[in-house]
Amino acid sequence: MSETLIMTQGKLVGVQTSIFTIFNQAKYDPQAIPTAWKEFFAKAGNTELVKTDTFYGASIPSMSFDAPMDYFAGAIVSQDFEVPEGLSSVDIPEGEYFTVTHTGPIMELAGSYQKAYGVALPESGKEMRPAPHLEIYNSQLNPMDVAYEMVIAIPVA
Repeated sequence: MSETLIMTQGKLVGVQTSIFTIFNQAKYDPQAIPTAWKEFFAKAGNTELVKTDTFYGASIPSMSFDAPMDYFAGAIVSQDFEVPEGLSSVDIPEGEYFTVTHTGPIMELAGSYQKAYGVALPESGKEMRPAPHLEIYNSQLNPMDVAYEMVIAIPVA
């Protein structure tokens, strides 16, 4: 299922790491993102950042398939939120996002990314805009469950 979502301006505060795209299986590290999330919850455990059920992964695509991209694991807060020591932030500009829902265990996410970027986005007629690409997670759901759902959100103009 796909639809659009309007994000308000904010910033994602969390842990930053560098990873290769999931489409580059030769260089993709399947432990990089889970490790970033573990680090985020360890560092943010006593802050306001974890007092939500919705968490975000933000990718800043590189301009080369053979170069890693920046990935942030965390929570979106207001622009004036003070970033705690040991965490990083990335601005999330206001704008429209084309969304595709992934259903199934998170380990099967690659197929949903292929569908989102290779089929659903081109069929929508929308064009990507420069902004972080988002993953939207509900922390109340079990990411290993066959009924698990999360959202892939692509910035569009």
